[in-house]
Amino acid sequence: MKKLHTIIFIILLAVILSACSSAEENIYKALEATAAKEVGFEKQQEPLKKLETNEKEIFDQIMDLGMKEFEQISKLADDALANLDQREEHMKKEKDSIDESKKEFQLASEELGKLKDEKLKKQADELQGLMNKRYESYEKLFSSYMNGLQEDRKIYEIIKNEDLKLEDLEAQIEASNEAYDSVFEANKQFNEQTEKFNEAKLNFYKDAGLKVESK
Repeated sequence: MKKLHTIIFIILLAVILSACSSAEENIYKALEATAAKEVGFEKQQEPLKKLETNEKEIFDQIMDLGMKEFEQISKLADDALANLDQREEHMKKEKDSIDESKKEFQLASEELGKLKDEKLKKQADELQGLMNKRYESYEKLFSSYMNGLQEDRKIYEIIKNEDLKLEDLEAQIEASNEAYDSVFEANKQFNEQTEKFNEAKLNFYKDAGLKVESK
């Protein structure tokens, strides 16, 4: 019987502790869990930058070679295509991380809906709006980047053609540049939305009386 009493006591204690946990504290845990899901996203940034730099170097090497060096150009083009494949893999991992974050944020949204304080409820609505816009801007960024990779692939495929016409190459390079203009704009929007959300989140923590060190 003593064992049964102990189990009942533990269950009651867990219920009491859960009840003592405020909505604000639960929201904090949920939002930080959302942020933790984006560790995979952050891990892709450095390798992506290195690959982008490497591909630019390969492109410059190709442009410095004359068509008499076709065999070397073809090899470099294959290296560039392999680079693009690697970047696509990193982008997919990045998106998987954002998708996981999005799922986790749904749990945070449920907690945000439990707030009683009117001021905090208003801030919670703002947080949800900002995060949703952030996710939307990432979708545009991902789509733009994947399109840029596709346009780059066309460059290296036509470079491998010995009968390449200069005007065709110039037109494809222009198409690629336009694609990456869209990537730049989408990335700018995503960074701005991230900044706005992080600022609003810290303000919410402050007004909710949660002592959190800004990162």
